[in-house]
Amino acid sequence: MSSIQFVLLSLLAREPLSGYDMKQQMKGRVNFFHKINNNQLYPVLSKLEAEGLVQLQAYERESYRPAKKVYKITDTGIECLKKWVMEPGEPGDWEEFLLKQYSSWLVEPGILIPILEEKKREHEQRMEQYKGKVASIREQNERLTSDHPLFSSVAVIEMGIRFESCSIEWCDSMIGWLNKNEI
Repeated sequence: MSSIQFVLLSLLAREPLSGYDMKQQMKGRVNFFHKINNNQLYPVLSKLEAEGLVQLQAYERESYRPAKKVYKITDTGIECLKKWVMEPGEPGDWEEFLLKQYSSWLVEPGILIPILEEKKREHEQRMEQYKGKVASIREQNERLTSDHPLFSSVAVIEMGIRFESCSIEWCDSMIGWLNKNEI
């Protein structure tokens, strides 16, 4: 299944929504870490309905507007979403990982914690690789001034180190929250 299918299932797992409401929810909840083309929404919604993952719950009619269809996720849709959240993702695919974490509330902490521990190890390994690259460049070059090509290379790698450090910290926080069962 595509990421947009899981985004729609994630939104509908929280509450029944119309297509218009889903567009609004995506703008307010998902777009900051995953961009979606709104033209995909209705065809994907139809496909999810055909697969039995969502179903039409009601037609809401306001006097001055056409009726809107309100959809809800089915039990099969919930199980599909849970299974996806528990599947290991591609190493380094931060966007997919965040989408899965957006629906992690559906998964038992005992299942989720090992997934987060593995993600943390992945970030630790990447951070060590970045630190090694920086150390190697610095060993070969006594001084890197802003007009040296390696200056910007090191700067970008340093950003990678900070990203990995922040990701490790977040994984630790999430594991702690899961262990306490609250944020």
